[in-house]
Amino acid sequence: MPQTKNQLIRYLALDKCLRDTRRRYFMPDLVAACQKALLEYDGSTVEERTVRKDLQDMKRDSLYAAPINKYMDGHSAWYRYSNSDFSICNLPMSQLEMTLLSDTIQMLHRFSGLPKFEWMNEVFVRFEDAFQIKGDVGNAVCFSQNERLIGIESFNKLFEAIVSKTVLRVKYAKYGKTTKEHIVHPYQLKQYNNRWFLVGLETTDRKHNSIKVFPLDRIKNISLEDKLVYQEYDGNIDDYFCDVVGVTVDSGKAKEKIRLKFYHPAADYVYTKPIHHSQKVVEFGENYYIIELQLIPNYEFETILLGYSDLCEIVEPFSLRESIRHRALRIIERNKNS
Repeated sequence: MPQTKNQLIRYLALDKCLRDTRRRYFMPDLVAACQKALLEYDGSTVEERTVRKDLQDMKRDSLYAAPINKYMDGHSAWYRYSNSDFSICNLPMSQLEMTLLSDTIQMLHRFSGLPKFEWMNEVFVRFEDAFQIKGDVGNAVCFSQNERLIGIESFNKLFEAIVSKTVLRVKYAKYGKTTKEHIVHPYQLKQYNNRWFLVGLETTDRKHNSIKVFPLDRIKNISLEDKLVYQEYDGNIDDYFCDVVGVTVDSGKAKEKIRLKFYHPAADYVYTKPIHHSQKVVEFGENYYIIELQLIPNYEFETILLGYSDLCEIVEPFSLRESIRHRALRIIERNKNS
């Protein structure tokens, strides 16, 4: 059995070629087919020796036992299944695979409340009938979602625009501000703190193109700009948020070394639920932990720290310590007895 997703993708590409009786597939053709499938998946590449090994593994694997024959045409060889009805897609699943698929389907049921995934309800029924795998895990897994979120009705349209790589004209209003139009090349729908955001490249002002994040609840209208050429993001959009907590990225700031002192019981909580992937514990005290992070401080990060109240002390940098102190003073001022 394939051990990785890339290997499975290559197997499926080879399977499609080997059961095609309309043409002969020589080794360069098989490599090209695998290359195309991988490019569409994650942009990776494959070498001829890997494809040759895949063919041998498909033949030797006790589950597949693929009837791959090698035929000579002069000095070149081409490949095809000796049984034209064979396909690795037709093989029965093992009991373990059936159990995993059943559990996965039941878990995916938890997404059916999202606007883009209503179609899952019908697909689930068809899957369960086809494979006879009606598992019953009830509410064993629960994903937090707020079905009453304002703006969630635009989820479908934004999702389709991202998939089809279509430029959008977005009417957007910040809290307390007038509505403005933005030309956006959409890249991702991102959820943070039970709120959805559209991430994309704004090209309204061509001199200052930049990545922007738009909360769905502040989007007033969306229209398609089919005549504009979509600009791909150069890289992985997830990396754009790598150095922050949440969705606010100040491109003018560099990440900093941050040291925080957490007292128990908050110390144990932060230890088991890291604030950021860069987090590491640099000191284990009797009633505290000191952690170190490398990130760009933003509003979301400060809000998390304020949530720990007197159980969190900012050791460094001083600028973050002062920002938290001023926010805490404003909280005291607004909540003092009149």
